Amino acid sequence: MSTVQWYFPDTIDEAIMYLGREKVVPHGGGTSLLKSGIASLNGLVDLSRLGLDSLKMDKGILETGASLTYGEIADSLANLHPDCILGKALGAAASTPMRNRITAGGSASVFPLWSDLIGPMAVLNASICVEGKNAGTYDLNSWLADRSLQQGSLIISLFYPDPVDWISYYHRETRVGFDYPSFTVSILARKNGSRVEKVRVAVSGGLDRVRRLGELEEKLSGGDVSAVDKIDVKRMATMEFGRKPSGSPEYLSEMAALQVERGLRTVLLGEVVSR
Repeated sequence: MSTVQWYFPDTIDEAIMYLGREKVVPHGGGTSLLKSGIASLNGLVDLSRLGLDSLKMDKGILETGASLTYGEIADSLANLHPDCILGKALGAAASTPMRNRITAGGSASVFPLWSDLIGPMAVLNASICVEGKNAGTYDLNSWLADRSLQQGSLIISLFYPDPVDWISYYHRETRVGFDYPSFTVSILARKNGSRVEKVRVAVSGGLDRVRRLGELEEKLSGGDVSAVDKIDVKRMATMEFGRKPSGSPEYLSEMAALQVERGLRTVLLGEVVSR
């Protein structure tokens, strides 16, 4: 069995140099290695010295460093912006020990089943800042569509424009609290009296990984909150699922559409809907 080499860079440039080598990958919290293992790797690049652990808001844009853990982000946002959907989602993900290990950058790299990050990223129009071979800032759809962007590159931070002052709703469909979610529902809304200014809705966990429900958003944005009772929410929220331990594709599709409808009634009409 070959020995895996550890590297401990002090700068981003040094880290990227190591990541250019064959089968050498970054190591933050290490949770993704729980599934994939390290037997096939030649090296691991420790990111702890690179200073990628800051959270800041500048000109209305929230930036979270790639090395921040879910627990750190959730705790910070609970104090600064308690209704921010990002904090709600990450604070509910996995278990407490896992939240203290999972990093934002590692999760955005592979979006594992325990992630809970992809839905909030979708509704917040988040982007991923990368240095290295494919340096640049990528929106979520571009990042998901091209896995080669990660080759020889390192996620530095995640950007969330306009992340606060929304009415937010987040639902993770699980059998028990610490289970992997079968799907998640992320909803943001802004209202002015009974008028809906904006609505954003995303469902993750289906065959599309994550999907913004554009037709539904268009029907609701700019109208009266009562529109939620007049349109076919379930039809517009329907998406395809694969079979999972928690149920058949048909069952999961029905449940996801139901939770979208419940979430919309919560944020737009103020209803308290039992789950």
